[in-house]
Amino acid sequence: VVGIAEDIVQRTLTQEQRYQYYVPIAQYDRTWGNGMLIKLRGDVTHNAEGVRQALQALVPGGSYLRVRSMEDVVQRQRRSWTLGATMFAAFGLLALLVAAVGLYGAIAYDVAQRMHELGIRVALGAGSPTILGLVLGRSVRYAMVGSALGLLLALASRRWVQPLLYGTSATDVRVYGGVAALMLAVALVAAALPASGATRADPVQAIRSD
Repeated sequence: VVGIAEDIVQRTLTQEQRYQYYVPIAQYDRTWGNGMLIKLRGDVTHNAEGVRQALQALVPGGSYLRVRSMEDVVQRQRRSWTLGATMFAAFGLLALLVAAVGLYGAIAYDVAQRMHELGIRVALGAGSPTILGLVLGRSVRYAMVGSALGLLLALASRRWVQPLLYGTSATDVRVYGGVAALMLAVALVAAALPASGATRADPVQAIRSD
């Protein structure tokens, strides 16, 4: 034994890291074929043929050598994961858009129903920041309740979701935090237009509307 090597992922990206031992090339079982890792500077794609010719010259009479970049080897295994991630992202954006439209409709309807109340508040001296806070506050509460329910459902389904993920965990705090922040931002944007309309409402017309 001349040294200690780290555990590695040997054949597939989804395989767990396992212990690995190395033997002299003279003791290697050639039935599995020989491979060599070479670190190059510059563009690997343009240098691949030169590397192949140089290695072929070192083993004259040997079989044809194939040279592939590590990116190509990894990308072939990641292709299905990339496609799945793209589809999940597309459906996620669609769901986010639907949620934003639904939230806008709910807030706009709520503002229309409360216009009499808001008009009285304006008549009693409530300023635009107060009215804006009332409308946006309800939107934020909707987003917080929805995010909490979504978080609970995500945690409950993590056992089934984890096999579909690569390179991340189904309980990644950064992902949950980012999604919650995004939902809050979408809720504020969706409620901005109804809230702005509520601040410009004529108190006399608002009171007469009931």
